[in-house]
Amino acid sequence: MLKECPPLELGLNGSDIKLGLTTLHICKSCRPKGHPKNPQINRPGLILFQELSTRILRSPLQNKVCVKGTRCLNLCPRPCGTSFSTPGAWTYLFGDHKHGETTTDILKCLEIYIDQPDGHLPRESRPKALQSSILGRVPPEGS
Repeated sequence: MLKECPPLELGLNGSDIKLGLTTLHICKSCRPKGHPKNPQINRPGLILFQELSTRILRSPLQNKVCVKGTRCLNLCPRPCGTSFSTPGAWTYLFGDHKHGETTTDILKCLEIYIDQPDGHLPRESRPKALQSSILGRVPPEGS
């Protein structure tokens, strides 16, 4: 099991944060339209979360990425959803993932993201599955 992500270290004035730890959020409740809500263990988002958690735990990313399952990323029309974020860097939101199909591309994209100091992911640098599945990006705070 992945260890819990450490809290960010805030400076005395509350504005300085520890850089470098990337968080991968995965929507565990994601399911395509018409897919049954129950049992929850069969939801594609939860299965994707389990796949990605296992793969990261067995890779060099285990010390660079904090995996967090979330209840909902509000991407219902485009399941399954993930986001990449690092303090001081761009945050990305992706949809249209399919467990067993896009897991490797998600991990490749995550590696590229981590290697960029500002987290900038130009379309052509992302694996094909994540070029058209981007739903948004948020600039680093203060930019």
